Amino acid sequence: MQNQGEEAFFQSGIRALQAGKPTEARAAFQAGIDTGLNSGRLWLGLTLACLNGNDLPAAEAAVDQTLTVEPANIRALIIKGDILWARSQTQAAAAHYGLALRVSAKHDNLPEPLMADLQRIAGRQQQLMKLFQEHLLETLHNAGYSRSSASDRFNASLDMMLGLVQRPEEQRAFPQAPHAYYMPDIPYYTFADRELLPWFDMVEAHTDIIEQELRELLANRAEKFTPYIHSGIDRPQQSETELLDSENWTSAYLWEDGTATPEVLAACPKTAELMEQLPLTKIGGMAPSVLFSKLNAGASIEPHTGLINTRLICHLPLLVPEDCGLRVGTESRTAERGKAWAFDDSVNHEAWNRSSDDRIILLFDVWRPELHQEERHLVKTLLEAIKTYQEPTVR
Repeated sequence: MQNQGEEAFFQSGIRALQAGKPTEARAAFQAGIDTGLNSGRLWLGLTLACLNGNDLPAAEAAVDQTLTVEPANIRALIIKGDILWARSQTQAAAAHYGLALRVSAKHDNLPEPLMADLQRIAGRQQQLMKLFQEHLLETLHNAGYSRSSASDRFNASLDMMLGLVQRPEEQRAFPQAPHAYYMPDIPYYTFADRELLPWFDMVEAHTDIIEQELRELLANRAEKFTPYIHSGIDRPQQSETELLDSENWTSAYLWEDGTATPEVLAACPKTAELMEQLPLTKIGGMAPSVLFSKLNAGASIEPHTGLINTRLICHLPLLVPEDCGLRVGTESRTAERGKAWAFDDSVNHEAWNRSSDDRIILLFDVWRPELHQEERHLVKTLLEAIKTYQEPTVR
């Protein structure tokens, strides 16, 4: 049941809006909010009153509050999208429009004015998708892409990115579920067999050297270990983790999203030289990320998946107390110093340190060995095209 006080404020505001009195409507909705009624419909009413009064900053502040209270409010999502669209922030607008369309698909008998707005934003979405498709196809063409010579699985991944086909559903309990890019027909496994990565022996043979450089980094440049607030391909997307701004999970990067960290590289020259010999996932603005990852005593990283399924994440444990491990899908392993592993991070995974000491590993990402050179080139081109895509100005 609606709160009677809320109902009175709401109806008062609606009557004022219908009478063409936005100032009175705004006062009525604001009065209800000021009494402590954190109501989505009062915030939305205030939004409409501010829009009618041509106070766009106040309208945006009110619609943001509406979406805080009701994240799936269709009308609020459309209004926020329209505000962003008017500022030429078309990608952000498209995200709000897309959510509004997805939410509306679950409802029947929506009001006609709302249906008209949904048709309007669907048209804008189609316009934006067309521009995005043209950008990707032109970039791929300039990089030598030909559909007839490309692999079937790359062509299928491109069709999914262009919105022409849907990603197939998997029946596994822990399927490959990357957030940003999915290539079908990639062999499924959790941890990779060592035979697929013949350079593992070389990496493990450098354990003492890498650990020595790590200890010198800890002794002389400990400030390089910063909270894991990582925006690139290694960050758990849409995660509610408390560790994303926590000293319990910190990292020192040699390369972050493909960008070198000169001071860390200078402090760890032999580690850097070794990494350069590996098939790192070099994607401009996205990869590789090579880092020392420190998980404090008693901390854990909750289940999540990564962004793409065309790479493997590799760990070389360096400072590893007892009871530190990783679960990928249904398989769990305990970390041992100098024993490397690689896993598909598009599969749900989590890590833990249940000891009383800190755990530090060397983490880096490499291409899936199943991808041939042309596929790697096309994936790199496609993801760089997405990363560098500029918002079009559309009216």
